[in-house]
Amino acid sequence: MGKAICVTGAGGFIASWIVRDLLNKGFSVHGTVRDPDDNAKCGHLKQLDGSERLKLHKADVLDYDSIADAIRDCEVVFHTACPVTASTENPEDVLVPAITGTRNVLKACAQERIKRVIVTSSAAAVMFDPNRPAERIVDESCWSDTDYCKKLKQWYLLAKTESEKLAWSLSKEYGLDLITICPSYVFGPMLQPTLNSSSAVLKALVDGHESSYRDSSIPVVDVRDVSKAHILAMDKEEASGRYLCVERVVSNSEIIKILRAKFPQLSYPKECVAETSVWNQSGIRPDNLGREKLLGLITEFDIPLERMLFDTVSDMLNKGLLRAI
Repeated sequence: MGKAICVTGAGGFIASWIVRDLLNKGFSVHGTVRDPDDNAKCGHLKQLDGSERLKLHKADVLDYDSIADAIRDCEVVFHTACPVTASTENPEDVLVPAITGTRNVLKACAQERIKRVIVTSSAAAVMFDPNRPAERIVDESCWSDTDYCKKLKQWYLLAKTESEKLAWSLSKEYGLDLITICPSYVFGPMLQPTLNSSSAVLKALVDGHESSYRDSSIPVVDVRDVSKAHILAMDKEEASGRYLCVERVVSNSEIIKILRAKFPQLSYPKECVAETSVWNQSGIRPDNLGREKLLGLITEFDIPLERMLFDTVSDMLNKGLLRAI
């Protein structure tokens, strides 16, 4: 089926689904992982249907030569590898891998004459701008304010914004065909055995460890729709630019209401408390989120909210990551 497709950070939450869906479509895949022999982190990839067409490369995005070797003989590259953390004492722990990794991957793509590069960015690079008028639709034309991210010491938000801007700068310098996908909180079943950051946000609402929940709303999308967006960005020649990947904005109280009806055996927080989180400060509302460009790419979301939440919690229960009371 032609040249292979490379997926960096192949063992991650989103990347694992991209690898799965590429294999299901008959592609050969080069996946980069820190250690191909570490079955705790990438054994699930070896069990995928079509895994005989999957080659795991020992590579680190901070090591240019290892990344260039993994990308060699590929036609398209999905760059998904990036540390995901809400906060850290040392901003360099997030900034250096994101920035240096992006630089190395795009340089290698240029060197290997890659046909198209799809970078997994984040809604974190889109949504956070205190100077944006409240009535303005939040869409792909929006960028997070880097000074604001620094002021809040939100280093992940800063890293995703800076690394995506760097990707666009380098794509122009190198003449690369670049597309970026900017997903929000990503829920859905996990192929990897360990809990990812977005799923941990949902788990915290139902694991009985908290007596209260915050009066806030978050933008969400299912991982299967995120993977779909990535692959259609590869398949559709007319695809271009950025895509904000958000199915809807949902409140914590609505999430709890939906899950309580489906999983009455779980322990839910009882008190709703005021929230002043960075998401609320961004002023995101269900009615000012632009999804038109994404829907032009994917046509429709396959996974509605209730199924998204049900499948995520069911998966955590099945994996023993969540227990009923």
